[in-house]
Amino acid sequence: MVLAVRGRISLLLLALVLAGCGSAAKEGPAPDLRMDQPNNAGNRALETNQPAVAVRQFRLALTRAYERDDAGAIGDIGYNLAVAQLRAGATEDAARTVRETRNELELRRVTPPADLILVQAAIDYRLGALDKALASAQEVLDRSPLDPGAAERAWYIRGAVLADRGDAQGLAQAIAAIRASTQPDQEADRLELTGRAAVLAGAQEAAVAAFEQAADQRRLAIDYRGMARCLALAGDAQLRAGRTDAAAVLFLRAGRSAFLQGDTRTGLALLDRADQLARQTGLADIVADVERLKRAAAAPSKPS
Repeated sequence: MVLAVRGRISLLLLALVLAGCGSAAKEGPAPDLRMDQPNNAGNRALETNQPAVAVRQFRLALTRAYERDDAGAIGDIGYNLAVAQLRAGATEDAARTVRETRNELELRRVTPPADLILVQAAIDYRLGALDKALASAQEVLDRSPLDPGAAERAWYIRGAVLADRGDAQGLAQAIAAIRASTQPDQEADRLELTGRAAVLAGAQEAAVAAFEQAADQRRLAIDYRGMARCLALAGDAQLRAGRTDAAAVLFLRAGRSAFLQGDTRTGLALLDRADQLARQTGLADIVADVERLKRAAAAPSKPS
């Protein structure tokens, strides 16, 4: 899964903006533009849903951070790069980045930031290493002082794992720990877990409503992978409720979005489900849409 890991990127961007304000005479060390500029460009690329561009920019910035032998920058930019790699679907690359960044910090006896541990938890979850994901989330929750934003993200990952394991009581605890929020990513976390709790309770109509609301919030957060995931979860709930035609529509929407994001494997799997269900219920328009998208996926790319 693609989780909308948040925190450090927005803080770094704010710091960069603030660094440009004030009087002409500034105290402190001069900025390193060879590091700051690509890092800033990577932030902008993520904000406009261009994760592949962000990966390239953060790699440049991280190389400069190592050249500077700057532990703080290595931790911050290593986190940024791992987030971008996750958004780009390069989970193994993200795992390698987190591992290298954490090792570098621990060699210096620097405590890895909570955000970096959360990325590790998200990676472990996506790779199916549920025990590791739980352990990483708990590592964040055990920190003192505890950052509320990091804690709520950790509870989301914990809740997702417990939902996969059918632990309704543990899932309810996770939902209760995430406050209702005007921040789209946090609200999406809460709604997505709420939908999963409804599935476990057999309340499929409530689950569909929660997943569709979560998808809306993921869209506002520019987390389109997360949005597609929520649409697919809504499709599963519709299917459990026996509404095959509605499920086909949701799988089409989810698969088309994933495909257009460049996640061809996930996209085609979801489109296959949409096609199968559409054929069962005679939804010719959906069958035609799936065929068109599959032709586009099979077409050779034109040389640049």
